[in-house]
Amino acid sequence: MDFYFRKYYRSLCYFALEIVGVEETSEDVVQHVFTRIISTGVAFESEDHFRSYIYNAVRNASLSALSSSRRNSHDDLESSADIPSDNGDSDCAIIRAEMIRMIREAIDTLPPRYKSVFMLAYVEGLKNDEIAERLGISVNTVKVIRQRAKQRMREMLKDIYPMLFLLIKYIDSAT
Repeated sequence: MDFYFRKYYRSLCYFALEIVGVEETSEDVVQHVFTRIISTGVAFESEDHFRSYIYNAVRNASLSALSSSRRNSHDDLESSADIPSDNGDSDCAIIRAEMIRMIREAIDTLPPRYKSVFMLAYVEGLKNDEIAERLGISVNTVKVIRQRAKQRMREMLKDIYPMLFLLIKYIDSAT
């Protein structure tokens, strides 16, 4: 179970966050679901079985937490209309969470220097000269490492690479 926790925790928190809207609550929900699984001793036939079960459990627990928090806020009538319906939104959230998990796993397999440059460039949005200054390397070295890191990421994510553009486009349109 420890393996599954380490592998899925962040993506499940992201998934729960899309439902409950509060980071702390999403983490509590995911931890509660894992605790419940461990205490009941549920066995899974495969990782696919686990993934299906855990996303459903986190979705249900997130909806319960959302409903409970709204009940406690005394805005029952107004807020009950705000509870997300399951019209495919949770499926999209699961797909996004899984893609993010796969991207994070790919980033984690990069060599340390590649990972540093990649994170600074694509997560923090720094320019090559800013990265070079921060890491104490030349701009040309940054360019080479950045290109090699991108190529490795492309190779590791080749199965989902075309869908990444749809994810990015979806995230951009939602903000």
